[in-house]
Amino acid sequence: MEWIQSHLVVFNVASLAVVLLLLSFYIVQVNRSVTAGYQMRTLESEMHALTLEQEKLELAVRQSQSLEEVNRAVKMIGLVPAGRPEYVDGSAPAYAFAQ
Repeated sequence: MEWIQSHLVVFNVASLAVVLLLLSFYIVQVNRSVTAGYQMRTLESEMHALTLEQEKLELAVRQSQSLEEVNRAVKMIGLVPAGRPEYVDGSAPAYAFAQ
């Protein structure tokens, strides 16, 4: 009994140290979880913004590849319809000028 009372202070200090150690581990874990949650929320909002931007770009691509847009671009750069093609006969002898 006397031994227990003499070592009671040591036991209480050791118990307090263990509790403080466990508490610090818990606080570190909670802090890591909160930080990870904040990063996930930030990345999700960035992903949503990028998805919207991708949809806008896909719409712009579809509009620029539409038949009306292609016809307008053809007229704008001055292309004309091709007539009937004339093919070169490859079996005839070929000549070139000497220099």
